[in-house]
Amino acid sequence: MSRRRFLASATGAALATASFPLLTGCGNGGADSSAQGAANRAVTLPDHVPFTGVTPDLPASQDGVLAGYFAYPTPVRGIEGDPGSGGEGITALVNIFDPVPPAAGDNPFWQALNERLGTELSLNMVPDSSYMQRLSAVLAGGDLPDLVEIRLDQPQRAQLLKAQFTDLTEHLSGDAVRAYPFLANIPTESWRTCVYNGGIYALPTPRPSVGNIMLCRADLVEERGLNPEPADFAEFAELCAGLTDERAGHWALGFGSAGPLSTWAFLMQMLGAPNEWGEQGGEFTSWFETEEAKQAADDLARLVREGVFHPDSFAATSDPRIWFGIGKTALNRDGAAAWDLLTHTYDISVGAVVAPAYEGGGDAAHFAGGATFALTALKKTDDARRVEQLLSLANWLAAPFGTEEHLFRTYGVEGEHFTFENGVPTLTGAGETQTRLPLEYLTDGPPFLGPGDETRVRAQHAYQERVVPGLVRSAGSGLYSDTDTTKKGVIQRLMQDTLNQIMQGNKPVSDWDDAVRDWRNQGGDAIRSEYEAEFARAN
Repeated sequence: MSRRRFLASATGAALATASFPLLTGCGNGGADSSAQGAANRAVTLPDHVPFTGVTPDLPASQDGVLAGYFAYPTPVRGIEGDPGSGGEGITALVNIFDPVPPAAGDNPFWQALNERLGTELSLNMVPDSSYMQRLSAVLAGGDLPDLVEIRLDQPQRAQLLKAQFTDLTEHLSGDAVRAYPFLANIPTESWRTCVYNGGIYALPTPRPSVGNIMLCRADLVEERGLNPEPADFAEFAELCAGLTDERAGHWALGFGSAGPLSTWAFLMQMLGAPNEWGEQGGEFTSWFETEEAKQAADDLARLVREGVFHPDSFAATSDPRIWFGIGKTALNRDGAAAWDLLTHTYDISVGAVVAPAYEGGGDAAHFAGGATFALTALKKTDDARRVEQLLSLANWLAAPFGTEEHLFRTYGVEGEHFTFENGVPTLTGAGETQTRLPLEYLTDGPPFLGPGDETRVRAQHAYQERVVPGLVRSAGSGLYSDTDTTKKGVIQRLMQDTLNQIMQGNKPVSDWDDAVRDWRNQGGDAIRSEYEAEFARAN
């Protein structure tokens, strides 16, 4: 992967989903009514039928540890025939994080894709920064493409899906999904986000449950003889001090445009705080409202005073991933996919720091990430054959690692778009330019580790084996709050701005309570009430 492509895709694919869970909404549910909640709970989710066509070098687990591969196995043919044939061309609206690739007429990869699909796939690719605005205009105009990516921060998702998109329940519920074996291969947890209005209204784009990881420059830790496994917060602070050399232009931490809440969340893990929302006796508590929240803010202010943060951290235009890659910083909490992306882009050794319990005594519980990046819905139609054609296309897009379909979709044609280097597909210049179609944001197969360097894949797998069994999910996971989707990002900014001020010494930690009061009044209490009502109906 080239540096240019990494900087685009890391900002998006790997990192928008996992590095910034604080800015996305929880998904699943429906309109805020008792009947709606009961109808959703009655939906039979698609059967889960794992693909067994290839054997991984390191096994997956039922609780979410991903399979690992050191090289791309001999690909197997997963689908016979042309998945898109039997109907007219297919249109889709989807976001893109990479630069837009050449149009179909000038793109041999796109032409080869359409030939394999047996139909013309037309993609309206919209940059992520303007996607929500474009989607709103398309929805208001009423002339929808066949496939539409629906983000999890889309307001009033239940009403929108019912009004303009197809109920897929009869095609996907229970054993009906077995007609589309690669959709059946998608983990059940990802399908939960697709249930609205008493039916299955979308397809998921699955993501790993491990969520964010505190990545470290393993080479710098080893070079300085430091301990990469701190036993408590005090030892974590010592690690940060050891990685900081201000005169040489090196610091342990830095957040810049990512904001400090992700680093704050790492300390919240240490303190045993809830992952966004906790629940006890049916009553929900936001992590912002806890004593641990103020303790984490105070600790971050202490680390700033001790000089372990990059001095430009509070400049919103700075990119912490670049700092990490070039060695200006040595720790960065990021999405799981960034482990490989940063390694390849900067030719560095990347590892991960497991959060210890704050006062010692073992590992802290790890905060789970979302099981789905976004949803893809099918334009409303009563034409069953058209629905089947679109689902057949989606089934092809969800072809898993190890299949001919996945290899082509990801890397293109061998010799033209990629070559094998030590068993790992490596894009050519033409591949870098032509294969950037954002197909993985329509739907995708289950995530996996590799293929790549055996030492790195083993380290990633070992990390997951260590943290995944104790994952902590938000109490709001699987519940729906429309206020959460419409106001979360705005009111969360109140907390981030206050955290910024506390960390810089401009406000005392006691001001956190005032910010929480504003957060509650401007939407936090409404989110809580909606979650509690959904939780009560589900229990």
